Amino acid sequence: MGSGVGLGQVLADTELAAGDFVRLSKQVIDLLDQISIVADAELGATARAAIDAVRRGVVAYGAAA
Repeated sequence: MGSGVGLGQVLADTELAAGDFVRLSKQVIDLLDQISIVADAELGATARAAIDAVRRGVVAYGAAA
């Protein structure tokens, strides 16, 4: 995807620790997954696409560890 600003800038702007960012991102992924299960086809597809957009970079690496 590659859109937006870098993680370092996000962390600096929000004063979040990297671990907190990853934890919050995983919570968002969990919520999107739940939405994708109960939603109609169009919203479900949008939720799954959002999961793919969030689960990248350090968040994807954290999930693999």
